[in-house]
Amino acid sequence: MKTTSPKPTHNRQTGFTLIEMIGVLAIMAVLAATITPNALRILEREAVRSETSTSRALGEQVKIFLKAKGWAPGLNPVIASRQSWDRDLSTFADISFTDILTNKRQMPRSYIYEPIASPKRVLILSSMRTGLTLPTAANLNTMVLFDNVWNTADGSVPPAGSSWAGWAAWRATLNGTAGDYLVIERVNLAPIYNTELQSLTVILNNRSTTPLSYNLVLADGTVQAAINILAPVPPATNRSISITTRPRERINLYRSAGGLNLDYSYIVPTGSSGRTFDFTTATNWVPLP
Repeated sequence: MKTTSPKPTHNRQTGFTLIEMIGVLAIMAVLAATITPNALRILEREAVRSETSTSRALGEQVKIFLKAKGWAPGLNPVIASRQSWDRDLSTFADISFTDILTNKRQMPRSYIYEPIASPKRVLILSSMRTGLTLPTAANLNTMVLFDNVWNTADGSVPPAGSSWAGWAAWRATLNGTAGDYLVIERVNLAPIYNTELQSLTVILNNRSTTPLSYNLVLADGTVQAAINILAPVPPATNRSISITTRPRERINLYRSAGGLNLDYSYIVPTGSSGRTFDFTTATNWVPLP
């Protein structure tokens, strides 16, 4: 029987034509134009959300610090300055200076107390947009300026007029979206002062002619050095010391004569507004009734 061999087949090589490639590129361009802005906005929102969480955590550390120390970061009664808040908080919370002073975008944070003698509120401000700076304490040096920022709604920038002039650059640069890049953390310390701490005035009357130095030390070891009675002290010299402490807290009165010697420990009773001590001719502290 006669058989015939099948005719050889020729494989046709497949590929994209120029027109097909142009179509694919056009579709990719449309998708990129649609997806990229949305992806960037999602990344921006996540960055702001992360910084909001970090600022809130810093605010909680400020409150914990106040409860533990009796004074807020940067308000150490020994140092008459509000510029050491970062060092106080860094040492206490075991956070690096860099992580306290700057955010993840390497933009500095502002930490601003209300401009009064005994502040109970603090602002932690953070800029999430490179090139847009924040006010400092010198820029918010009146209660009107401070309250303008404190009362600003989240997702907004302070209004024009009586607020810091620098906010105008935010509004001009971001054209209505400036608030998306401003993180404001408001830390209200008043409840802690009102319920957990109390102000106490200690009056130290020097009745001795012996030139020694005298220290009042809180239980956590904080020496009230800025308001010490320092040697030599003339007789009958009085010194009024105002401190903030917790009820049932211990304060110690030391006499320094070739060394630091504890003379008297005093436990602050609840509701006490103060106590007077005499440093007698016998060179020791005696509480007055």
